[in-house]
Amino acid sequence: MNKIVKKNIKLILFFTLILPLTLGLLINNFGDIKFISLPLHSVLEASGGVIALILAGLFFLVDIDKQSFTVYHWSAIALLFMGIFDIFHASVPLGKTFIWLHSIAVFTGGIFFPLVWINDFKIKKFYWGVLVVSFLIATIIAISSIVFQEYVPAMLINGEFTFTANILNLIGGIGFFIAGIRFILKYKNEAILEDLFLAGHAFLFGVAGILFFISELWDMEWWFWHSLRLIAYLVSLIYMFKAYIDSRDKLKKYVDIINKNVIISSTNKKGIITNVSEAFSQISGYSKDELIGKSHNIVRHPDMPKELYKEIWKTIKSGENWLGEIKNIKKNREFYWVSVSISPTFGDSGIVNGYTAIRQDITDKKRIEEIAITDALTKLYNRGHFNNIFKREINRTKRDKKYFSFLIIDIDHFKQYNDTYGHQAGDDVLIKFAKSLKTSISRASDFAFRLGGEEFGMIFSDLNEEDSLEFASIVKENIEKLEIEHSKNSASKFITASMGLVVQNAKEIKSDDEIYKLADEALYEAKESGRNKVILYTKEKF
Repeated sequence: MNKIVKKNIKLILFFTLILPLTLGLLINNFGDIKFISLPLHSVLEASGGVIALILAGLFFLVDIDKQSFTVYHWSAIALLFMGIFDIFHASVPLGKTFIWLHSIAVFTGGIFFPLVWINDFKIKKFYWGVLVVSFLIATIIAISSIVFQEYVPAMLINGEFTFTANILNLIGGIGFFIAGIRFILKYKNEAILEDLFLAGHAFLFGVAGILFFISELWDMEWWFWHSLRLIAYLVSLIYMFKAYIDSRDKLKKYVDIINKNVIISSTNKKGIITNVSEAFSQISGYSKDELIGKSHNIVRHPDMPKELYKEIWKTIKSGENWLGEIKNIKKNREFYWVSVSISPTFGDSGIVNGYTAIRQDITDKKRIEEIAITDALTKLYNRGHFNNIFKREINRTKRDKKYFSFLIIDIDHFKQYNDTYGHQAGDDVLIKFAKSLKTSISRASDFAFRLGGEEFGMIFSDLNEEDSLEFASIVKENIEKLEIEHSKNSASKFITASMGLVVQNAKEIKSDDEIYKLADEALYEAKESGRNKVILYTKEKF
């Protein structure tokens, strides 16, 4: 056992068990001294009752997120019963109901507090109902005891407490001791300070219940155990408020840490930014005022396809989370990559009222990845990445039962271009050619690659033969629009390209090797038949 834990247990046992019992026994020797003051007694009991209700609420809130019954909730129920009974006890005149309400307060507290020995268990619908029902039951019992006091058992005869009064307080006191042992053991194992204070609280009430047994109405013993109860309430209340303030300070620190280090933004249903973290401002280069009231288009990078954002909106509008990676642009026009989790937020009625996005900066990771999968000259994906994507997209097409299209592209007479204009000019052509292919891409499922030398490839899906041919024609036209002079090109005075296209539905696909072979055959036919054209592979033609 930790030395500090051991020391704290000794201290709590001494000050809440050994010392109070010793003082109580010593004070019992002055039993003849009595001080009668009903108003003072009412103040003590009412104060204790109010504090008990406050503590009950605080304890009940300790583990509210867990939606389960814990030691704190059993303690809360016990304090709620005690608080209600003590408040009514403080408001009635001296008589049997006066002693009865105090005694059942101790008894019920001593019954519910030992339930902390029960292991935590989950509850569902009636979580808050337990607190409400406990409050109603305690109130009904208290009012019934006053209204129908003729049914209340005798509690005081000839100035002495009856057997009923003594046994209720004795049982209650023993119950508190049992609960105190549980809290001590819990503190020993978990070193949670709340458990230490709850142990002291229970022991003080246990001592008060035992001392009731040897006290008389208004004697020094009587006032002493009343003082013990109030001290127990006050110490617990002070500690709980301190714990609340500490937890609030810790929460503030956590919020500050999150604000400075986690890239977070919140929007309304229309996607208008309502709040951002400091980290979001730092990475984007925009101030909080510049971001709030705008949409995320302010950081949207032009490289990101429109289809991706349509997919995002479709997902989050349906109430589901969207996870993915997005390339954004800073205020100074530099780019950065983030891993994003976008979640809908719900109002009290369960309807989506906005969205929260949590991001992680993965720019360095993406740069390393891009180096590994990107062609250094053209910045398109390289052949190695093509091999991976080619197989992955074919498998996805089979799974989704869609069309798969592969377009292989070869710059016409590129060797002659290099011989005529030089290799530096040839490199410039490759760079401009690659940009043209990128311009043609508009969907997240479209990919462009440099396969080697002047050979390029494009993968796109979910387009039939007619739509695929139309897409390939757009690619060809965009290349022609570059209007790069090529005097040795037999097909045009500008740079052009020949293309072989394969379009297959999921049922037709046999293997990635076959698709590549068929596209290559179509490319060969495009070259042989005059270049600067798209040839679609069909079984009838080949």
